[in-house]
Amino acid sequence: MKLKSFLSYFSSREKGLAVSILLPTHRTFPDNKQDAIMLKNLVTEARNRLQSWPDRQEAETIMEAIDKKISTHDHNYNLDGLGIFANREGVTLINFPFTVKEQMIVDEAFAIRDLIREINGAVHYRVLVISRTDARLIEGFNSHLVHEFDARTELRTGSFPMENPFLFAAKGLDRAQIPNEAANLKEFFNRVDKSLQEIQNKPEQERLPVIIAGDARNAAFFREVCDQPADIIGEVTSIPDLRIPAEKIIVEVQGLVSDHRRQKAETALQYIAQARNNHQLLTDSSMIFRAIDAGNAARLFVRQGYIQPGIIDFDQKIVTLQEDSVMVDAAGGTVTDDVVGTLIELVIRQGGEVHFLSADQLGKEASLSLQTRY
Repeated sequence: MKLKSFLSYFSSREKGLAVSILLPTHRTFPDNKQDAIMLKNLVTEARNRLQSWPDRQEAETIMEAIDKKISTHDHNYNLDGLGIFANREGVTLINFPFTVKEQMIVDEAFAIRDLIREINGAVHYRVLVISRTDARLIEGFNSHLVHEFDARTELRTGSFPMENPFLFAAKGLDRAQIPNEAANLKEFFNRVDKSLQEIQNKPEQERLPVIIAGDARNAAFFREVCDQPADIIGEVTSIPDLRIPAEKIIVEVQGLVSDHRRQKAETALQYIAQARNNHQLLTDSSMIFRAIDAGNAARLFVRQGYIQPGIIDFDQKIVTLQEDSVMVDAAGGTVTDDVVGTLIELVIRQGGEVHFLSADQLGKEASLSLQTRY
């Protein structure tokens, strides 16, 4: 699941007929039976909406592609949300590890604004569970389980879960007395790391932060043989039973997830300070928009939950902020209920970064600011 790459891809699509279908889903039976019904109803709604689309052939081609795509979707593998995004280039179906609002939108751009905020403000990570006997790999998103890797993820170096082929059975001996125990463990962990790195490097996957779950000795051994130790953001060595379900492993690592989120916020604040010292920090909405339009956007910093109605004049490069209750027609401008969301999309389209910080973390800093590239 390459969520951030998905955002960049769909933000950069050319204008044209774009169908976005989003619905909350369920992970377990029998609740997921209603997911198929809801999806069918939303697809019907899209088909009815497209009856009035000027290019009937284009609309029919897209709906046929959607029908073909969902006909092969297995709702038994649903997570917390489902998204279908279709245009003349094809159809993409994505399971989200967070709840989404039910909606069906036919427009000239994909409806991904809410997803941008959710994905960019989250911690997406993998948990490597290691012991002297075996290894598991679990993917998490904030406090939600995405999935646990199994043999369906085919790897050249061996799929998860992996068993240690070097175990030495010796009754009455502790680990320190077993011949070659440390060397055998390191060789096993080296094989585990090869499989981990294969997943981290897959084009369809994302290189994610890694949390190690296991005892301190094994965690130290793994760090010794790991090809990319910089990916490891910490270890949890207090889980008494590493065989517990993946959902419970995710609960056990939330302390480290919170620490990583705080570290990301601290890094963002350092970027803000650096930008201010270098005279590269903008806080005026119009100046921010002009910098983005000129390709001069390195990092956008946004207060969590900040939504601002306004008018964007794309010709004059001016942003006029409005009160919630004052939405007027704009001469030469585009009225939007969320100027901030538009700016976020534009930054992502150009390959810039977006950082979300809480009001407490920002302190006296502006709710919206931009670090320019130059």
